[in-house]
Amino acid sequence: MAEGAAPRLYDRLWDSGLLNIGAITGRELGAYFTSPIGYVVAAVLVVPVSLLGYLGYLAPTPVPISMQRVFQLVAFLMVFLVPLYTMRLLAEERRSDTLELLLTSPVRDWEVVVGKWLAAFVFYLATVAFTVVYVVLISIYTPAQAQASVLGLQLTIPAVDYGSIVAGYVGLVLVGAAWTAVGLFASSLTGNQIIAAVVGIGVLVCFEYLFGVLAGYAGGAGTLGSVLGYLDASSHADTLWQGRVLLRDVVYFLTLTLGALFLTVRVLESRRWRA
Repeated sequence: MAEGAAPRLYDRLWDSGLLNIGAITGRELGAYFTSPIGYVVAAVLVVPVSLLGYLGYLAPTPVPISMQRVFQLVAFLMVFLVPLYTMRLLAEERRSDTLELLLTSPVRDWEVVVGKWLAAFVFYLATVAFTVVYVVLISIYTPAQAQASVLGLQLTIPAVDYGSIVAGYVGLVLVGAAWTAVGLFASSLTGNQIIAAVVGIGVLVCFEYLFGVLAGYAGGAGTLGSVLGYLDASSHADTLWQGRVLLRDVVYFLTLTLGALFLTVRVLESRRWRA
């Protein structure tokens, strides 16, 4: 490497924020995988989803595994689980007075927010990754739809709509990005982890359930009903669970993610100003 190239590369990485974001993400991920809360959250998710498939086959008339039901159950559980594992991200820093130390170090506010959000998001992806097992089981046990010969090999093609499954996983990724951003925002508002969890759950319940109920009472034809209907996260997620990826749904979850992250940065900036 030419003389001076290494310092220039370091300067570019520093300017981009990747160095600080990577360090913060690594630290928070390490905390997730070495603390009990991470394993508790994973267990609370894995057990009900596993029972969903198991109990279906114990029924008098066995019910085949449906990825749509798996996606819906995961999304329901994450309304309550995400705030539980994001509650400590900034609330604990505030309680232990390390947030001020972090904010006065050569780390920009948005780097702190993105680093902590990315760690929570990666942990979310790790916890939902086990659902791929159901895709494998569906592929194995779904009756064959057709036979095909590839390079002289006779292959059995199952009657599985993989396009719908991929769309469902796109939905899980979008929902996880938004929910972890909202949970991080709730954690930035207080130094009490319990309050942060309650606020996070309350906000997610509003998006997942309350706005849809209020939209029904307001009527879909009026302006208020239309706004509440658009804010209803379940209506956007249900489309994805059904195997359809629409631009309006992608934009909705990305906007919610970026909006929550922006508000979190503003909260940190306000603390810096007060300091």
